[in-house]
Amino acid sequence: MARRSALAVALVLGLVALGGCTTKIVTAEGTTPLNTVTASGTGRQNAPPDEAEMTFGVVVKNEKADEALKQASAAAEEIVAAVKTAGVAAEDIQTQNLSVYPEYRDSESTTLEITGYTANVSVRATIRDIENVGEVISAASDAGANEINGPTFMLSDESPARDEAIKKAMVDAEHRAEVMAKAAGKSLGVIISVSETGVNVPIYYGRTAYDTAEAAAIEPGTLDVTASVTVIYELK
Repeated sequence: MARRSALAVALVLGLVALGGCTTKIVTAEGTTPLNTVTASGTGRQNAPPDEAEMTFGVVVKNEKADEALKQASAAAEEIVAAVKTAGVAAEDIQTQNLSVYPEYRDSESTTLEITGYTANVSVRATIRDIENVGEVISAASDAGANEINGPTFMLSDESPARDEAIKKAMVDAEHRAEVMAKAAGKSLGVIISVSETGVNVPIYYGRTAYDTAEAAAIEPGTLDVTASVTVIYELK
């Protein structure tokens, strides 16, 4: 009997060691389960965004497909040069979504008549200095961008805000567990297990269309990073 109990204890300790950073107590079959309380907690941490993403597009129409494409490509080069001059690094600029498609004349005839071609190209820019967003928008617009989308505000490093949100979630879970334990006439013991049930790091989408004269009035605000945890405590 003593040997069987020793084996059960060894099995429990082995499973705990294999569990990594999560603390778990595993009871062997036939033993009495611990009295526990399970609590969920939520934490929120506000964080000011420190970078923004913009997309600048150009739409060009021409009777010939190759000319439309050439003009759109040239316009994109002008936008890239202007955005660089406004302070965006070359590695933070990407040309994308280059396309050419025909335009047709409305007609009751079953034969479609091509009247010309439309070329579309866009340039995506990541702005590391968000105080410079207005200047970048104005520069791209002056260079010929006729489709402007953004800004999308983000965090370049979400770790600090995420960690703080998790800490606050743990505090919230402990408070809830204490309330339940007190209501049951008990107190909290050690933590049996902890699991992270979700972390949300949002991005903020600014206006997708506006007068560039208002660009300087753009406010990035703050991002509300949230985390959720579930904690199981022993009851004493």
